[in-house]
Amino acid sequence: MLTEDIRIEVAGVELAAKQWGSADKPAIIALHGWLDNAASYDRLAPYLADYRVIALDFAGHGYSGYRPNGVRYHMLDNVDDVIGLADALGLEQFMLMGHSMGAGIATYTAASFRDRITKLVLIEGIGTMVTPPLEAPKVLRTSVDEMKRAGAKRKPIYEAREEAIEARAQAIGGISVDASTILCSRGLEHVENGFTWRSDSRLTMSSIFRMTEELVEAFLVALDMPVLLLRGEQSFVARTNTLQERASHVADCRVVSLPGNHHLHLEAESYQAVGDAIKSFLAP
Repeated sequence: MLTEDIRIEVAGVELAAKQWGSADKPAIIALHGWLDNAASYDRLAPYLADYRVIALDFAGHGYSGYRPNGVRYHMLDNVDDVIGLADALGLEQFMLMGHSMGAGIATYTAASFRDRITKLVLIEGIGTMVTPPLEAPKVLRTSVDEMKRAGAKRKPIYEAREEAIEARAQAIGGISVDASTILCSRGLEHVENGFTWRSDSRLTMSSIFRMTEELVEAFLVALDMPVLLLRGEQSFVARTNTLQERASHVADCRVVSLPGNHHLHLEAESYQAVGDAIKSFLAP
């Protein structure tokens, strides 16, 4: 399937996206996880051949630009970018799909723009990380301290591309070298002494604010479109009850567990099962 690169500008930041499928097909905007990029959908998107899949690189990720100097990466600012992408493409209504952090952003986008999101697909995530209210002052202090040191942050440099690919495979969640290679195709850049990450180092800073569980639930109960939540049976997320508990607050949520790790939509042995579940859910 032919792909197309997209560039738009939202709030002064150039954002990149990767598109599969023609404009006459039903549109799905796809959102990747933290420190991943649009290549997260390189396997799944072509498998969804009846749809136009537009995978966004969040600001600071992949080929998208960075937020301005001195500015934090607020998770909720990504909602502006998702709607900005839809507006730029003339999509009054569309389906939304997200993985991990992208699933959290998709949750908040869909709850806030219920008139525009017709169906919601969540992979290994629903809502985002939370902090009890009493911990908010500590979260703020940590974020301010890290912001003061932001200029001193340096990204690692790997002498060989393969070294970086192996490092990504061993990161949180653990993925195959094969899946890591796909993500690194859009996530690495060549520098003088080797290779480093395209992503902005400020993305690893602590959040200045996190949702409480009550706030997350307020978004969940607002979801009035059909929702599909996919879980990987071998994922670290599967060891918690958070996904299932949050899904219980959604009026129409189908929860499906499939063999696979946190990136089950990208792994060679599991992406087709993910695609089949999505096709069944999206069918008229």
